[in-house]
Amino acid sequence: MTNNPGTWPTLSYRDAPAAIGYLTGVLGFTESVVYPGEDRAVSHAELLWPEGGGIMFGSDAGEKSWSGGAGGPGQGTVYLVTTDVAALHTRVQEAGWTISRPFAQTDYGSAEFGFHDPEGNAWSIGDYRGHQAG
Repeated sequence: MTNNPGTWPTLSYRDAPAAIGYLTGVLGFTESVVYPGEDRAVSHAELLWPEGGGIMFGSDAGEKSWSGGAGGPGQGTVYLVTTDVAALHTRVQEAGWTISRPFAQTDYGSAEFGFHDPEGNAWSIGDYRGHQAG
């Protein structure tokens, strides 16, 4: 399977090595590549989502961030699509993460819930893959 997404949500973590551990261990991402930095633990990391797509992130670069402070640690948001929302909901609950939106059906037919990861980034998990043109 090739996985070459054209859009990569990016996040920043204070403890990027720990984030790699819990994003792979709890959510089920797979590690694609991790580059250590000279002045920080992780300069660049890519995790792939088994159902398509991925995220990029690294250790907080502070004032050297390319985004000028936008999207700092704990300020990111990601929508993650899965065919088994209930299983991820269970794993997130078992990990003790903060559920910000309870598991429910939306008006547009998606099963979804929301949570914050250990550094405060907001995640929405659902089975809605977006409107397909055509």
